[in-house]
Amino acid sequence: MTVGTLIVAAGSGERFGGLKQFERVGGVTLLDSAIAHARSVSNRIVVALPVGVRLPDSTPELVYTYGDDTRSGSVANAFRALGDGFDYVLIHDAARPFASEALFERVVAALARGCAAVVPAIASADTLKLVEQGMVRETLDRSRIVRVQTPQGFAQEVLAEVVQADRDATDEAAIAEQLGYPVTVVAGEELAAKVTVRSDLDRLRTPRVGLGFDIHPFDPDGGGDLILAGEHFGPPGLVGHSDGDCLAHAVADAILGAAGIGGIGDLFSDTDPALRGADSMELLGQCLREVVAKGYQVHSIDATIIAERPRLGPSLGALGQALEVVLGTAVLVKAKRAEGLGAIGAGLGIATLVVASLL
Repeated sequence: MTVGTLIVAAGSGERFGGLKQFERVGGVTLLDSAIAHARSVSNRIVVALPVGVRLPDSTPELVYTYGDDTRSGSVANAFRALGDGFDYVLIHDAARPFASEALFERVVAALARGCAAVVPAIASADTLKLVEQGMVRETLDRSRIVRVQTPQGFAQEVLAEVVQADRDATDEAAIAEQLGYPVTVVAGEELAAKVTVRSDLDRLRTPRVGLGFDIHPFDPDGGGDLILAGEHFGPPGLVGHSDGDCLAHAVADAILGAAGIGGIGDLFSDTDPALRGADSMELLGQCLREVVAKGYQVHSIDATIIAERPRLGPSLGALGQALEVVLGTAVLVKAKRAEGLGAIGAGLGIATLVVASLL
């Protein structure tokens, strides 16, 4: 049994506001995610991309070609690039990046049972009404209506007829219906939801959480100012290779950890002479750029400073605002005492714990 998969990724993303197929979720583009899920059942994948973008190098298993102004045209181009010799051909939208391997397998299994065309679908939980000119004309029986998704599957000879029919439709199954072929429905899944507008990405993103921790002793000789989130509190300062800003360091560790990058020490060595006395808020900004480059955005920061001195209560709002300027998101900064326990309780230093969530 041989399976070819056509991934339609040639849209302009007009409603999305850009080429959504190249948008990143969890550090991976929607297109690459769709390709990864299709690999489990596919002997060859053909991706139709927008005219004008540079085509990546093709391999026998993964072929890139240009699409067309219409969906049907893009499918036709991809089908021609696929070649002959496949038992079944699947068509999948790059805008449905999280359709699972299990869903692909269900569609292929139905084809293997002899179905000519197969679509995954899910029932509507909402009441459906037919509307004309702003008025309800009819309430429909939702038990007989489903929402159709991709991947959709076809026997290769059936899809060949669909392509040769040269008709435009929102999906190829509709053309197969018009040609008289029965279309079988298999269970779809919410994960296969389509990305149409930017807000759809929030529904697909799974929050990632990182924990940051940093601790510095006070300089026994007084040193310079205590610096937290770039704010100065006067001497004594904290001992550190940079400016000793344990709040900024812990925030950096938290966002880097949530993104799977590592810790601040992995990016900025505490033995690098160029970083002696460095501004930790600038380093935090560089860490943020690393996180964003992996396709994540910082959703929230919850920080707790553990210190006996100085009294930070009146300054917590300013610390949060300083971090918000760099991170562009909500930041909560709290302060706790160690109640006399250990070195922190003895006032010998400051520790910070931070929890960061990314989308």
